[in-house]
Amino acid sequence: MTAETLVQLPPELLYHILSFLDSRDLVRIRKTCKKLKGIVDDSDMLQYIIDLGYFQMNPMGSSEVDVPPAMRRERLRLYDAARQHIEFRLKHTLSLPMSGLGRVDAFGGGIYGSAGENCIHFARLPPDVSDSGDLSYSHRWNHPVDTTNLVNFTFCAVQDLLIVVAHSPDLRSHAYEIHLKSLTTNDTHPDAAQPLLKALDKHDIDHQILNTKGCVKVQIIRNYVSMLSWAVIANVDDTLYSIQMWDWKSKKGYQFNLFFRYDISDYSFITEDKFLVFVASGSMEIYSIDDKSKLPQRTATISLPSLVDDFSYTDVFISEHPTPSSTFPDFRQSHQQPSCSFHPSADDRLIVILVWVTRTNTDHSLYYRFVVRRSAILEFESLSVRTYNQILSSIFRLPWSMWGPQHTSWFRVQLNEDWHTSLFGFRTVESINELSPHHLAEGPRRLYVRDFNPHIAWNYGAVDKSRWRGKIVPGVMDRTTSYPFTEPLGHALTYREDS
Repeated sequence: MTAETLVQLPPELLYHILSFLDSRDLVRIRKTCKKLKGIVDDSDMLQYIIDLGYFQMNPMGSSEVDVPPAMRRERLRLYDAARQHIEFRLKHTLSLPMSGLGRVDAFGGGIYGSAGENCIHFARLPPDVSDSGDLSYSHRWNHPVDTTNLVNFTFCAVQDLLIVVAHSPDLRSHAYEIHLKSLTTNDTHPDAAQPLLKALDKHDIDHQILNTKGCVKVQIIRNYVSMLSWAVIANVDDTLYSIQMWDWKSKKGYQFNLFFRYDISDYSFITEDKFLVFVASGSMEIYSIDDKSKLPQRTATISLPSLVDDFSYTDVFISEHPTPSSTFPDFRQSHQQPSCSFHPSADDRLIVILVWVTRTNTDHSLYYRFVVRRSAILEFESLSVRTYNQILSSIFRLPWSMWGPQHTSWFRVQLNEDWHTSLFGFRTVESINELSPHHLAEGPRRLYVRDFNPHIAWNYGAVDKSRWRGKIVPGVMDRTTSYPFTEPLGHALTYREDS
């Protein structure tokens, strides 16, 4: 007999068809009829797909192929529960090398790198609490580097790529050199189209560079390397801000050089073709690379909350301190990963933005951080382009009060609190010194873990709260203002807090 509807198919075939759906579609299809609900509910594999969507996680690597779905579900629940019931298990101590540069470090994919005396030290953190607390030599390595010229570095473990940014030996030619190296060997990366890239070339800016200014920020986005830099140029006697990007695997690949005549404090790619630019005076711009024959186009601008007259924005930047393995789940030539681990889904994530404001002509400063979902920023950008078209959206600046209070949550950063935040998907981790008013002082610290996963917030009643010391903080639409701001900040996101 020929099946005329989906539910008339044999259960085995129907299960096979449903296994290609994502978690959202599986949740929807459960609501259509009893038979489909029964098939989904009776299948550990389909329930596992739903659980991954609920916790906003993806499995790491291929190590779980032979693991039964029921065991995968249990491991996922334990993985999440470990971050609800924070318990001390094992201590790993890393000695941090010092250099004349101050703290120049990078952290991602379970690897920590720090600039020392004429070298960069690397340490791969043990991937599982069952590993030895001793970080043996096999977990550590270092690469020689001229720290007198070193500006910054970063790496992509999954591509075995190490980026080292150095001052140019000849400012008359270019300001910086970006060296493309292997993270494991320190040799030129075998996939690199050339051993180094030249940033702020005099032919690009049509002026002689007098001096480089401040630090630079460099990011890796798959085949692309991007960098924000500052330089003082001749004849204008002004600071030039530049965001550049190169295809490090191809000389003929897409590249751009975007110049700004106003102060840029930071930038960050939030997707492979969209990035945020933070203007020091207090706004956030969104740029899109829709057409690779052109420069990136500014598609939306949001003003940050306005301040009283005697305060101004000093700095605005994005917090990018991922926890181990949150950025890249694998590292070639690495030690064996745990049998089953998870990393955040790429569908959506949390963005943490740090804000520093100062009273005019004083050293009185206040520090804040606010969080926003990436999806909210992308939805705003899409709405801006549809409403005002490409040209007008690049000019129009949306007031904070029309968007921010509905989509963000703000936190005042106290002096005993580390300003930087570790970020893992929708979770943030802050360190607070409990005995001293200053976070750099010695003393015991308490970790605060906040989970902004919207699924957990919406299903609080179903959450297993046994042995849980945390609390749910509901999001509210608060229209009150907090000095020195003259607009409501935002407390819209519900989160679970553990400490």
